[in-house]
Amino acid sequence: MASAVSFLEQSFYFNYNDPGQPVPIPVTAQCDAIHLVWERSTATGPNPTAPYYLQVYTSTFIVPFIIPAGSGLSFDWAVPFSPGTQYQICMFDKNGNTGGCQATYTVIPPTTTPKCENVTFPAAPLDIQAEVDNGPMSQFGWIDQCTDISVTPKNGTPPYTFTVAPALHPPYNITSNSMTSMNWTVSLSWASSFFVSVVDSTGNVWSNGPLHSGGNGPTSCLSDIPSKKSSDVKLSVAVGSGVGGLVLGLLAGISAACVFTGICRKKRRTDPFLDLSASEPGSPHDTTYMHPSVVSSSHYRPVPSTPMGVMDSSMGSSNPSANSLMHRPGHSSMHYQVEPFLMPGEHGQIQGSQSPTTTPYEQAQSRARAPSVQESHASSSAPRQQGSVYVVHHDSGRAPVTVYHEDGTQVVELPPRYPEDPQRPHPVVIGGHASDSRSNSDGLSDLRTDPGEGPAFLQQPRRAAQAQKPAKGSFTSNPSAS
Repeated sequence: MASAVSFLEQSFYFNYNDPGQPVPIPVTAQCDAIHLVWERSTATGPNPTAPYYLQVYTSTFIVPFIIPAGSGLSFDWAVPFSPGTQYQICMFDKNGNTGGCQATYTVIPPTTTPKCENVTFPAAPLDIQAEVDNGPMSQFGWIDQCTDISVTPKNGTPPYTFTVAPALHPPYNITSNSMTSMNWTVSLSWASSFFVSVVDSTGNVWSNGPLHSGGNGPTSCLSDIPSKKSSDVKLSVAVGSGVGGLVLGLLAGISAACVFTGICRKKRRTDPFLDLSASEPGSPHDTTYMHPSVVSSSHYRPVPSTPMGVMDSSMGSSNPSANSLMHRPGHSSMHYQVEPFLMPGEHGQIQGSQSPTTTPYEQAQSRARAPSVQESHASSSAPRQQGSVYVVHHDSGRAPVTVYHEDGTQVVELPPRYPEDPQRPHPVVIGGHASDSRSNSDGLSDLRTDPGEGPAFLQQPRRAAQAQKPAKGSFTSNPSAS
């Protein structure tokens, strides 16, 4: 089988369509003049060079006709062939650069008496032996696609040029410098028409056609036609592109994984820390030392020290709302009240109250039994029963005690006491639970075992000689005092 060859690149385009016909009609009356025009347009072949020539193939002659077309860009030619002749026109410049081939037209009888010049036949036609895969080639044969046509010159002068001219297609050229056979594989789709011709170096020619491509042969050769401007991607380029794409995809995946794991690690690092803003009121996390702004001088308000003679009687009331001024401003999450200091009388009773005589311990117990609406709402979600923690404050400039308590526990601050015996431990009642444990911290005492009995130190008379006012100003929380 012969190797497939590529078609010639077009150097220009030409046509002879009738401007009055919306669709070209491939017929021509005998001796009608056709108007041919050509231009460079978008052709990519070598630049055409004048003069130009028409090469006309016919179905009635075994030689093509060469007609000079001049050096312009248009030409009028009267078709002299007899009615019923099929012809096909191809164009070349003086260097053999092609303008392609037009469709096959058929000559029809004229409407008037024809009058036109005849064409001149070549001096001597070449003797060519043409064969196909099943024997000699006929003039109007159908040659199966992907089979070979073989032409062998018997006379003439080398070199020889074997031309295949399909309709509406640029021609193929095969050149030989000897009188050996020239083979061409029919690489046209089924039913395509074409002409073949051979010319030697002295201008002697031979042609045959119109021929057609048959459909009984294989089709493998149709995809193997080479092109001068192949758009195929080289193997190295394809492999490089594939490897590059894989590398880029791998890098992108690693980057995405790093970003994702970094976010996850950051989230895991932040999860163990306490969200102070979300702490529920009364929870162990809602403490003073976690909020630097709470312990500043602008947010801490010491217990007011009011002289005994002018103490507001409402401060001894058992109503928790009466002591709302003693709350620390702006920090409702602390949820404990600062109890006022009330001087006990000589008989152990608290002065300045018009209500029935009660002790701070009894007031604290009544608040624990009947909490306010806000405290009840805060403790409604707690599964445990609300308890009380009693904290003893100290004067003489010492810092108040910081208390850590469970959720829902009400903290009641009690006024300072002045024991008669400084070496005697100070009792503290926490949540009404009895405990015999003693604290090593200064100022803390034994836990009482009887939750129904008020602290005994509240009934002790105060000795005025030992009374000292708490230092005015800001207090600093001392977490270690807990």
